[in-house]
Amino acid sequence: MPGRRVVIALLLGAVSAVATVPYAQMTMSAIHESTDVLLLRGTTAWSGSERRSACIRWINVETVGPLVNASEVIGVVPEWAEPTPPSNGVYARAAAVGIGWPLPVITATWRADRSDEGFPPPAERDTSGESPKEAVRRVLGDDPHASRQLMLPQALFDAVVLALPWWLILEVIAWLKARRVSRPASMA
Repeated sequence: MPGRRVVIALLLGAVSAVATVPYAQMTMSAIHESTDVLLLRGTTAWSGSERRSACIRWINVETVGPLVNASEVIGVVPEWAEPTPPSNGVYARAAAVGIGWPLPVITATWRADRSDEGFPPPAERDTSGESPKEAVRRVLGDDPHASRQLMLPQALFDAVVLALPWWLILEVIAWLKARRVSRPASMA
């Protein structure tokens, strides 16, 4: 029954998509490679870095000063990582982490409007590669400052992508079973 195998593959794909989140936590190590991020949003300039691994995407930015004139939007980050304007207009740090593969299925954001707040760390000092690990721990822990979000469209996409190998495995198993059942009948 091909339809039944498709449903089973989709269920296994959904379980696999959800499993990428704890897998990311179990296998994470420091992410040393980083890419510079510069965002201009109205009269706010943000500077920082982005770090990635297979299942984790971390973006950490801080304001570097207000602009005299409003700027066009420059720089791109995913919608879930877009920083909101600083409340006091002077200083803010914003960070976001996405966890999952191939797309993030859960995201979280943090915001610090004062320099004495501990997390997220200042972007200029976020050089060790340990911040993404701390962010993942905080997402899956009980950090009251994390704004978490389940990314349902991405989770569904991941489930379909991860269902493909399961479907292929189920089809091969069905083919082998059919071949084994037909072989004794043809030998008689």
